[in-house]
Amino acid sequence: MDRTAQRAGPLAKPGYPCPGVVDSPLAQEHVSPSVLPLVFGPSGRQLFGICHAASGPAKAVGVVLCNPLGYEAMSAHRTYRHFAERLAARGFLALRFDYDGTGDSAGNSRDPDRLRAWLESTGAAIEEVRARTGSPHVALFGVRFGATLATLAAREQGGVDALIDWAPIVSGRNHVRELQGFRMLRPGKGATARATDGSEEIAGHHFSAQTLAAMSAVDLLASTGPVAKRILVLPRTERATDEKRLGERLKADGADVRLSPDTGYAQMMRDDPYEAVVPFAALDRIVDWLAEGRYPERRASTPGRSPTSVLHAADPRGRGAVTETAMEFGDRHRLFGVLTESERVVGDARPAVLLLNVGANHHVGPHRMNVTLSRELASLGYRTFRFDVAGLGDSAVARGSRENRIYTKDSCADVESAMTLLGGLRDARRFVLVGLCSGAYLAYHTTLADTRVVGQVLLSSFAFEWKEGDPVVPTERSTHLSTRFYARALFDRRVWLRALRGEVEVRSIARALLERFATRVDAELPSLRARLLGRGRPQNEVEEGFHAMCDRGVQSLLVSSFNDGGLDMISSYLGTNARKMRGRKEFSLEVVDGADHTFSSLDAQRMLSDIITRYLADRFP
Repeated sequence: MDRTAQRAGPLAKPGYPCPGVVDSPLAQEHVSPSVLPLVFGPSGRQLFGICHAASGPAKAVGVVLCNPLGYEAMSAHRTYRHFAERLAARGFLALRFDYDGTGDSAGNSRDPDRLRAWLESTGAAIEEVRARTGSPHVALFGVRFGATLATLAAREQGGVDALIDWAPIVSGRNHVRELQGFRMLRPGKGATARATDGSEEIAGHHFSAQTLAAMSAVDLLASTGPVAKRILVLPRTERATDEKRLGERLKADGADVRLSPDTGYAQMMRDDPYEAVVPFAALDRIVDWLAEGRYPERRASTPGRSPTSVLHAADPRGRGAVTETAMEFGDRHRLFGVLTESERVVGDARPAVLLLNVGANHHVGPHRMNVTLSRELASLGYRTFRFDVAGLGDSAVARGSRENRIYTKDSCADVESAMTLLGGLRDARRFVLVGLCSGAYLAYHTTLADTRVVGQVLLSSFAFEWKEGDPVVPTERSTHLSTRFYARALFDRRVWLRALRGEVEVRSIARALLERFATRVDAELPSLRARLLGRGRPQNEVEEGFHAMCDRGVQSLLVSSFNDGGLDMISSYLGTNARKMRGRKEFSLEVVDGADHTFSSLDAQRMLSDIITRYLADRFP
């Protein structure tokens, strides 16, 4: 992005933690002077990327990092960032980027010819890297389908010096079957009804029939011809055979191929990004292997390409065009976010909407939810800002802290910095915070503390109060389904038939319901005692906090799935159906049937978007 116009304001460069120290007990704050967000590619389908310039003596070679697809890209994001930092520290320019229709780039998953678009995106990234280094030398890196795309692009583009394939998808047909199997293993999780057009919805991501057919046709073993001079293959496991056969195939095509087992792949690719572990040792081995290649030193006089300042995209529902600008802000410019606007945004007539991190997912949000919502709201006239708090996504960890802290009030200061940024840039004075799960916790506590917040949308709230050692993700509780869900099941004949067949843990459910009943009684006793004594004061800090926010005029909307255990948490503080807030027109609770905790199905995502846009239109027209 263009920095010249931003230097006068509170913007500079995003910071990144020092390589190798973030998973130690306490990290040292480090702000890299060599990280550049940029927009590149064709004007009609622009791509977003983050370029890590080489520090110290720079080699005349760049490395293109190709993402995996869907939920795997979220799990691998942190590893990719650390790998890019390590590459830069050893003299390599590294480019992380999002394919067309993914991440922060333009487009969406329903556009046609996805496989071809992903390959063309990779080609554009290769061109960008060569232009920035002033050299034809380039290396490609990828994990899972990102490795497959890197291999296909290397064969198409030619002239690739090195290729790193980490757990590559060798057979596209087998991979599509894996994806379909993943979907079938998660029935009842708020899935959209099975499509009749051959498309698949997998973990909140859409794959058209055309895309699935194109992916199925990929067979790396059937392709021939030179790919790269040197190739490093990292198998998913030591017993993996496809990767070894691929290595033999590539060696037969004339490449210098090396296999590197024991990669830490399984820990890196856990389903929840919060639980993903960066395999630092494997990253160091990869960088060492790359450094073994013979590359010329880059001339100091090599001109760099000027960065493009703005990405142009379309609202997914076709309501208009939006523009997006990367922002670097906060103390020591360590925080990173993306501002989305359209011509319908006029001054500060409406509050700006801030979209907060969900767990350890970076700012695009699970299922790309924050990107889609940003563009939809901007097309309706609401300036929207999605960003990462310190230690998550593309924002640096603060000195003395850790990465991946998702329940900490320290992050409230980062939200306040985002509001200060937009106040200085766009004269924004009023804000609505939108957060899901841990993001709802952060929105709630920021709203309590900062009077600039005039509205909050709390989605699938998991905790209003949290202390060290408490659960951080709902999946840690096997009984996280709501009491309402179990109560409904008691009247379902099919449940009793399954219980008779031994398919339902009746004792576990009964134990959970008894525990919840006892908890509910304990929570309700103070309120009942107060009513008997004629006292109307709030009986806990959360109830008191919501009443105080209502007195201030804050418009609060709580949204939860019917099945979500967070409803019981809300009831424990605010009473069943939040009855303790009745009569407060500033407060509302909406319960959505047919969704899961993160609104992962496409139907649930559309429903949630409609709920949020209706809330904004009603409260902030």
